[in-house]
Amino acid sequence: MLKPQEFTLYNRPFPEIMIEKGIEILYFSDQKPGYFLLHSHDFIEVILVLEGDVAILAEGTRYNMNKGNIAIMPNGILHRTVADSKIRYERYVLHVELDYIKRLTEIFDIEIDRLSFLYEPNILECNQESIWRLISILSKIANTEERSGNVGSALLQCYTFELLITFLDIMNKGMKIKTTSKNSVVDQVVHFINDNFTDPSLDMEAITSEAFFSSGYLSRLFKSYTGTSIYNFLIQKRLDYSRELIREGKLITEAYLEAGFSDYTSYLKSFKKTYKETPKAYQDSLI
Repeated sequence: MLKPQEFTLYNRPFPEIMIEKGIEILYFSDQKPGYFLLHSHDFIEVILVLEGDVAILAEGTRYNMNKGNIAIMPNGILHRTVADSKIRYERYVLHVELDYIKRLTEIFDIEIDRLSFLYEPNILECNQESIWRLISILSKIANTEERSGNVGSALLQCYTFELLITFLDIMNKGMKIKTTSKNSVVDQVVHFINDNFTDPSLDMEAITSEAFFSSGYLSRLFKSYTGTSIYNFLIQKRLDYSRELIREGKLITEAYLEAGFSDYTSYLKSFKKTYKETPKAYQDSLI
């Protein structure tokens, strides 16, 4: 049981639960939401909004979220949440590893190619019945944490399967919310960075030349749609990729160069600032 959080529905702490390897559930209720950093994950993130006025900025596209909406962010997608600080932001968050989803599709004979959320962001609108179906299952999972032994483990796995199958059912029945704000220039820049960020010569001048706009105008436009600067977006792409390479067994000296950094000092500084640990510490944590 980790990081107890206020669980308003039952007036008791609701933990972060690592149900089993590959999936965990969290609950947050922020009376005054703060600033959310740009980030990505090496797993699939699912956010069920219970309250709040929020938007998710994902690689140049803005998705406005309402109560009852579900956001599904695939692994590797840079995104950040923008929340109205005057309105409470309450949500459930699920972290699901891709291998866990694949195992589930094999058990229930689901065609994995039909699961679009594995490859691109999805925002779904749920009706009240679907919301309460999900909350009911999440509540059962929270209560099951108090059960020990084989019975508790079996119940957790059953409820987890029920939860994910319910999500898949909602995705089939739910309404996919269309993009609310997108800009062709920003989209072009994002794709250009995604295709070329491992090239150490890629810089602001090269990106500006690709878009045919002044650096000042392009910077303001880019930040309005992504919530961050072009430079930070580029650095974050390289950092995330370097961590992916380290997870795959690459040496740190190989990973930072293959990710597009030209010198170790700047890489180390950026890595520590972003992840609050050194590349070596991260590498050691994987053992």
